[in-house]
Amino acid sequence: MASCEYSILASGSTWRSSGMTLSASWTNPNSITNRLVGWVARLPARVQTKLLIAFLSIVGLLIVLGAVGLQVLSGVNDQTNELIKLQRRIAAYRQVQHDTTTQLYGISTALLLQDDRMLDAALRQLNQFGYDLDRMEFVAKAEVEVLGQVRQEYERVTAGVTHVVELVRAGRTEEARKVQLDEIIPSADRLERLTNQLVNMAEADMLAAIETTESAYGTSRLIVVSFAVGSILLALGLGYIISWSLIEPVKKIEARLSQIAAGDFAQQVAVANRDELGVLAANLNQTSDQLGRLYQEIETRTQQLDEALQQQTATADVLKVISRSTFDLQVVLDTLVESAVRLSRADKGGIVQLLDGEFRYVSTHGYPPSFRAYVEANPVPALAAGRGSAVGRVVEERRIVQIEDVITDPEYRVALIAEAGGFRTVLAAPLMREGDLVGVFVMTRVEQHPFNPKEIALVETFADQAVIAIENARLFEAVQSRTRELAASVGELEALGEVSKAVNSTLDLDTVLKTIVAKAVQLSETDAGTIYVFSSTRQQFRPRANFGMSDELIAAVSHQTIGLADMGIGDAPGRCMPVQFPDLSKETSSFLVRKTIVDAGYRGILIVPLLRPNKIVGALVVRRHKPGAFHEQVVHLMETFAAQSVLAIQNAKLFRDIEEKGQELEAASRHKSQFLANMSHELRTPLNSVLGFTELLVDGIYGELPDKAKTTVARVQANGRHLLGLINDVLDLSKIEAGQLTLAIEDYSV
Repeated sequence: MASCEYSILASGSTWRSSGMTLSASWTNPNSITNRLVGWVARLPARVQTKLLIAFLSIVGLLIVLGAVGLQVLSGVNDQTNELIKLQRRIAAYRQVQHDTTTQLYGISTALLLQDDRMLDAALRQLNQFGYDLDRMEFVAKAEVEVLGQVRQEYERVTAGVTHVVELVRAGRTEEARKVQLDEIIPSADRLERLTNQLVNMAEADMLAAIETTESAYGTSRLIVVSFAVGSILLALGLGYIISWSLIEPVKKIEARLSQIAAGDFAQQVAVANRDELGVLAANLNQTSDQLGRLYQEIETRTQQLDEALQQQTATADVLKVISRSTFDLQVVLDTLVESAVRLSRADKGGIVQLLDGEFRYVSTHGYPPSFRAYVEANPVPALAAGRGSAVGRVVEERRIVQIEDVITDPEYRVALIAEAGGFRTVLAAPLMREGDLVGVFVMTRVEQHPFNPKEIALVETFADQAVIAIENARLFEAVQSRTRELAASVGELEALGEVSKAVNSTLDLDTVLKTIVAKAVQLSETDAGTIYVFSSTRQQFRPRANFGMSDELIAAVSHQTIGLADMGIGDAPGRCMPVQFPDLSKETSSFLVRKTIVDAGYRGILIVPLLRPNKIVGALVVRRHKPGAFHEQVVHLMETFAAQSVLAIQNAKLFRDIEEKGQELEAASRHKSQFLANMSHELRTPLNSVLGFTELLVDGIYGELPDKAKTTVARVQANGRHLLGLINDVLDLSKIEAGQLTLAIEDYSV
């Protein structure tokens, strides 16, 4: 049992070592196992068929192993039967040996006692022994010679015993003893030795058979174990080959799936199988190719979406900056340049704007301060731009321009700019507004690396945004300027409204002029003002209204006589146009009140004449402490106030004239009323007489009148009544003018 267990353990270790050998051989692509695996894999059979063949092969091995086991068991059974036969022979021989000894002892006893019954019993036993010998000769054919000798000695013993019995029965005892001693005892000894020899021979055969059986058992066990181990190894090898013909492609497919899961779609699964796994590998390769294409498309689309997202984010940032910077153009342009440089993978960038006929950098990113200082000191005139620079080419071509290498480009002429900026590749996009070039969007790279179409399109997008930003800033500034103008206009209109109200609400010239000069100083953002009135009789200008001036300064100015020939105040009316002095302290020409005004701290002065057609009315003067020229809008506004001043002065003069005329008309009206009253009374009496006389004539008091006379009298009567009505109306008007008309309330029918 121990040897059997040891054999099984040894076979197990052999299997493991064989498995390790197979595994080791699998790593070698040129090994027999690998070639067998490859051969099985290339068999044009389905996996189910291969597995069925492997199963049937293992079943066949088991059947063969069972047949071998049965054969071995049959041999063992034969050996066992042989041993049983030998054991029976030995038992028979031992029985013969025992019987021989017993019979010889019985014969000796019978002969010694000379008892007939015992002698007969001994003879019967000898006869029985003979029968046993007959059976033994039939069974033990291998010991025929010895058995023959036993037979001979038996016959001698039998013959001797028979002879002795006869002698004893014959009474010949001594002769019987002699025969016993001379014949029976030696034959009995030889018979005993022969039976012992038979037993020894049988035992020797038994031992030889046992050894043979043990040897056969060992050989059979070795055969069975060897065949079992061989069958196991063959089954393992077959299972290994079959399994690895399936596992190898599965592992390759698994590894490929892991690569696919990791994003590697470039590899292919090389499987030699011509079964379902081969089809699966082919489908996997096809799927991998499709996934690779889809993944590449997704990567491309993702990159495009990422770039679009970055562009949208940059655009949103720009819009956010625009919304938060209150249209601070510089902040917007800086953000645009920084975003364009980052998204287009440029190293540096800037925006060149056309300002006052020159291209100037208004925003840069990534350039050193020396470059900014250089381009600020050396702007490019628009008319002088040529193909020697990227900006010049954009000016000529009005489209986006790329210079891949400024060093090798034969037309590039501004090497100092490239050296100061430290770049090799230049991309310039025009900033167009309604067909007009307003600037250039410039992107540069330190190394010679051209921009691709996507990057160029991106820069064009940012250029469009820059145009929008510049235009928005311009429009915003225009709106702000217009708003300021409108606000100023509203203020001016309000001031003019107040002036007009003052002019229309009062006839006091001093009040009106003071209002005008106060509003003029306020809207012109000056510090003081004076309205001079010109006296045509004296040919002099006298201050009539002042604002923002001290009493001492007013007194000093009032005591100075200014004529038309004097510079300054007299000069403006003479020229019939406004005159301004940006800085009186630097004015070389001298005129009256200059020193007084300068000593009071005033520097800038504006003189606007007050004119009527062919007539000088006066002058409006505003002053400020800050030197500088007056804006044209302020000059126009002061001209408006001057016109209001002229209107006020003219209104005052007209009022005086109307007042004088009114007094004259009042006197004339009194005389007229008195005349009419007198004339009415003098006319009514004769007119009533005429009317009464005509009525008498019509009534025929004085006789019948001819038809022609009736017509004439009727006409006289009608005209007289009409004249009487006119006289009554004149009298009523006289009463109204005299305030003597009395109203009477009466009822009348409606």
